[in-house]
Amino acid sequence: MQTYRQVNTAPQGFARSYLSRRVPRCNAAATGVPDIKEFTTQQTLDGKGYAAQYDILFDGRPLDTKKVTPKPNRAANQFADGAKEVPFSANIFTVEKSTTVKREKTQVDKIYVGFILAMHVACLAAPFCFSWTNVAIFGVTYFITGCLGITLSFHRQLAHKSFQTPKWLEYVFAYCGALAVQGDPKEWVSTHRYHHLHCETPLDPHSSYEGFWWSHMGWILENAVTLDRVGDRTNIADMASQPFYNHLEKHYNAHLGLMFAALFAVGAALGGPMGGLGAMVWGGAVRVVWVWHVTWFVNSVCHLWGKQTYNTGDLSMNNWWVGLLAWGEGWHNNHHAFEFSARHGLEWWQFDMTWMLIKGLQTVGLATKVKLPTEKQKARLAF
Repeated sequence: MQTYRQVNTAPQGFARSYLSRRVPRCNAAATGVPDIKEFTTQQTLDGKGYAAQYDILFDGRPLDTKKVTPKPNRAANQFADGAKEVPFSANIFTVEKSTTVKREKTQVDKIYVGFILAMHVACLAAPFCFSWTNVAIFGVTYFITGCLGITLSFHRQLAHKSFQTPKWLEYVFAYCGALAVQGDPKEWVSTHRYHHLHCETPLDPHSSYEGFWWSHMGWILENAVTLDRVGDRTNIADMASQPFYNHLEKHYNAHLGLMFAALFAVGAALGGPMGGLGAMVWGGAVRVVWVWHVTWFVNSVCHLWGKQTYNTGDLSMNNWWVGLLAWGEGWHNNHHAFEFSARHGLEWWQFDMTWMLIKGLQTVGLATKVKLPTEKQKARLAF
């Protein structure tokens, strides 16, 4: 890596603030020497397991994160040194590569570890300030930030453009997502688009071939490693031109502070100062940690355990209980088969709360250009 913009070191939960560190490219015209790797890497990677692909890609030369990387050979993965079979999985073997490299923890890593740990520790206060009012605050904020914010806005509308709304409503939903403490909208969307571009390969920021821990949250705690994969933000040009998203990126931490202040004010109005503290615990720490792990389950559990209906070439799985917790996101194999689809629960029995909301918005004219797969498309990818 050669060229950097300053990385925001403030803790921002799941997606982190990678503020546009750009990945350099080899420039044959400037050097006069063709980049042999550019011509040979694609063929070299074909048919290789994850570990072999990792060693080829991370050999010290600059990465090109815009080129599609061939999917690892799933069968070959089990023969790699240190390969471990995932318990109760469909013959999935993982190889820990990113976590085995010895490296110093950066200041950013320490800040994220401290912040995530502090939020988990704060949850221990929940039994001491239990009330049904606080449980209600938890439920409301879980729906606002998890369903409206992360799944409906960040994921389906912004990352995959599966439907459109009036701009004012798009921004309302996006603001809900910002309050989930998973990073600002530009950061979250950029990282997620790279996940789909390089799913399960060594360029995937949270490939499940690295194991449950890495895909669940380990990748968040290794800033430099993750930046190598998602530091180039040019994949969100559609959002970078909008002042609203640029404002949230620049002033993200201030909005989080306002959120906690608002929780205290609501709780205090309902139950005095102790009510304010309780609201911050239940509507703040407990809710944030809960939505973190529910989101992370989609990255980890839904790439290791479940069933595949469609041949996507990756490890994406349909998992019913994650589908319930994550407002329909657990039908993850469906999603990877048809990334553009506003509906993830494609069968009548696959409960998808987010799709129900999108359908409702469409009915009243607030959601347009709603994208769904055709029966022909589904038949083409079905096992």
